[in-house]
Amino acid sequence: MQTLRLVRPIYSRLNPFTTADTWPHVPATVTKRCDNTSVGVIITDTHDRYLLFTRVTPPVGVAPAAGHIDTHGTAEQAAREEVNEELGLTVTTLTPLLTCWRSNVCRRQHGPHGPGHQWTVYHATVTGTLHTSPDEATDARWHTRRSLQQLANRTLDHATGRLTADQFRTHPGLEPVWADFLYQTGLIHLGDDRLTAIDHLTHQSPYPQEGGN
Repeated sequence: MQTLRLVRPIYSRLNPFTTADTWPHVPATVTKRCDNTSVGVIITDTHDRYLLFTRVTPPVGVAPAAGHIDTHGTAEQAAREEVNEELGLTVTTLTPLLTCWRSNVCRRQHGPHGPGHQWTVYHATVTGTLHTSPDEATDARWHTRRSLQQLANRTLDHATGRLTADQFRTHPGLEPVWADFLYQTGLIHLGDDRLTAIDHLTHQSPYPQEGGN
């Protein structure tokens, strides 16, 4: 079984939201507020495969288990509970991989630090029977590193205009913020210019402006 580790230096990408005037649009009808913290869990099995699913709600993409810390308490507890809530699985081992800030926009009202999250990403092994939450996940499956790269390439195609938003929504690649994390752990290969292009997708609001597309 592969033991994941950080293979590239962690850095914080520049925050594009210099003032509140530049924050992405969130409708006033949205009442839940972001706590500016998130956890993500890269789950592997004994065949060196990776468990991902297609997100039911925006941001669009294929991703590992993840979520806000909120009232879970600690990042570790949040990681364990998100895996159980989204996939019906129990974490057996949990190893921290990286902690960093990313200015990715979620569906909530912006938090006290504006748009973005302090992420803690873990590597985990699990036990139990896979059972996805229909409100959060669909098409959960085990991926090889080759299929992770194919998903990343599709996200890059969207970021560089070779796929429209509708095409990406119909057949998504990686959730954009996860392209960076999987690159940092050496699971996919992307140059810095390509990561920057994908990173722009994470800054977009999941809510169109009134009268927009």
